[in-house]
Amino acid sequence: MRVFLRSSNDVSAVVGVLLLVVPTYFVAMSALRYDAPGLRYFDSPILILGTLAFAFAVNARSILSVKLEPEKPPVLKIALSLRIWNLAEILLALLLLGALFAYAFVENFEPRLIR
Repeated sequence: MRVFLRSSNDVSAVVGVLLLVVPTYFVAMSALRYDAPGLRYFDSPILILGTLAFAFAVNARSILSVKLEPEKPPVLKIALSLRIWNLAEILLALLLLGALFAYAFVENFEPRLIR
């Protein structure tokens, strides 16, 4: 039986919180229209989307368990654990990603007049 290694749940929760600080700060300060200190350093979409993706991946890996059992035929078992902190961080990452995509859509959308 081959088992893929999984990081500690507490470690992934702490790493996820630390990674979500940057996008949360950026979205909150942008939504409140504050010219907060350090906000211009977070203007890179790669930084914001990268931290969101990495926080999502770390927490998703913590709650997913994948096992490949070498039977005839081989069986792949996928299990989902309900850990509240990891699920909350996944939901926060998806919420922030949705807010960023909604902003990008609304900012670049132009209504067309039909005559």
